[in-house]
Amino acid sequence: MPEEKAKQKQAETGNNVSMPDIVELWKELYFNAEESWSVATRELIASKSFIKVLDQIRDQYLSFHKVSQQNMDQYLEVNPLPSKKDVARIAELIIGLEDKVDDFDLHFYDNITKITNSIIRLVDYQEVMKQEIAELKEQTASINKKLDTINKKLNAKTRSQEVKSEAARPVTKSGKSKKKDSES
Repeated sequence: MPEEKAKQKQAETGNNVSMPDIVELWKELYFNAEESWSVATRELIASKSFIKVLDQIRDQYLSFHKVSQQNMDQYLEVNPLPSKKDVARIAELIIGLEDKVDDFDLHFYDNITKITNSIIRLVDYQEVMKQEIAELKEQTASINKKLDTINKKLNAKTRSQEVKSEAARPVTKSGKSKKKDSES
């Protein structure tokens, strides 16, 4: 129990001593420092010397970038490694070639289709022409047969008329009258 009394006395004396709040002190320090740093930073950024320094840094960066790009290009020219430009150029060529092949394929297919359709029409036309030629041959043969029969009948008629006319002529014995008949 004496220990409990000692603890109570210490607690009572601890209440009398005020301890500073560290979090509050830190916040106050932070906000004061932030305000002073922001003012100093604004003044620095607004100054012409800061702008000159930024211009110098930018110029140095750009010159370094240019030199490094030139060095890289020279290195890639000496060594057989392709650069981005080379790969991009080859990719463009390949894409262009693929487009041409696709166009060729499309035109080839269209042309083959047209040729096939033309050949089919030509074959159909030839079949019609064969039929018409066969019909013309039959008609010509029929006309030839009719002409032959007409010729035979005509020849037969002319012979029969010649025979009739010879039979109807008087037979004369004098040579002079034969000459006169042949002349007329």
